[in-house]
Amino acid sequence: MESKKDSVNISIIVPVYKVEKYLRRCLDSLMAQTYRDYEVILVDDGSPDECGAICDAYAAEHDNILVIHQENRGQAAARNHGMQYASGAYISFVDSDDVVVPGYLEYLWGMMQKYDADLSIGNSWYVFEDKELPAPKSNGKDELLDAEETLIRMNYSNGFGATAWPKLYKRQLILDHPFPEGQIYEDLAILYRIVGDCSRVAVGSRRIYYWIQRPGSTMRSDFSEKHLAGIRAAADQLAYIEQYYPGAVPAAKVRYMGKIIELMDIALVSKNSRESFRMLRDKMLYYREVVSDPNAKNSQRIRLRAARAGYLPAKIVFAAHRKMKMMKYN
Repeated sequence: MESKKDSVNISIIVPVYKVEKYLRRCLDSLMAQTYRDYEVILVDDGSPDECGAICDAYAAEHDNILVIHQENRGQAAARNHGMQYASGAYISFVDSDDVVVPGYLEYLWGMMQKYDADLSIGNSWYVFEDKELPAPKSNGKDELLDAEETLIRMNYSNGFGATAWPKLYKRQLILDHPFPEGQIYEDLAILYRIVGDCSRVAVGSRRIYYWIQRPGSTMRSDFSEKHLAGIRAAADQLAYIEQYYPGAVPAAKVRYMGKIIELMDIALVSKNSRESFRMLRDKMLYYREVVSDPNAKNSQRIRLRAARAGYLPAKIVFAAHRKMKMMKYN
């Protein structure tokens, strides 16, 4: 299979699986881009619903959409497979249940050019699925960071995090660091290495990506052994940063403990919650450093203290945090 276009500047790779309710809105947002020199690679990851047919229908109407159908192999494999067909010198990733603003590519590409960057990063909204999307704004400062500064900001979740989106990459960065297949948290597993290979990173504060929160997504499923991949990825990142970017070590410890907190939040509302909670609490290796780090978010430090206090205090405090989060975004 060959791309419909011989060459484009930017390729957007979109893994697609069991999102027929959301897919059209995602694709409509991708087709509404103000920047025009791009293609969209849709990778139907063996979706059992109508996603494959929806992808084919959009491809029939738009000459910059290419569809790849594969057996179900997971999001990481879908992204890697899409890279084989991407013709762009620059790569962006969008999740198929999310939405981008019309200026998504224009903003990321503009920062790339302005700073001669290897990677450009925008900001995002956290939106529950049944809520109206906030109106995009045109303001927002941007700045140039080096690799260590970017790792610090990323691990403190200061304006952006360790997600594949909303970012624009030089193609070679993705070729050098393919997503690890067969595991979740594949973004966290490679983003630090990608950033570590960058000399110049452009970071903008403009919100250009709607991260849609929905039931049934990976991050909102019952806790299981597969979630431990997140802790392994955070631990691997910390070891890498200790070796190459020691100035970012405190931030990497915050990311590690943040992953523990994230998984506890899942475990506390899952089956065998006591057993899972205790197992995760045993992995709280950097408790003292993180609760005393002024750059760590207060909500994270409060939940860490509750987890240290025990199962019942954690149940109460984590439930209160979830409720406050729902109120904030509803």
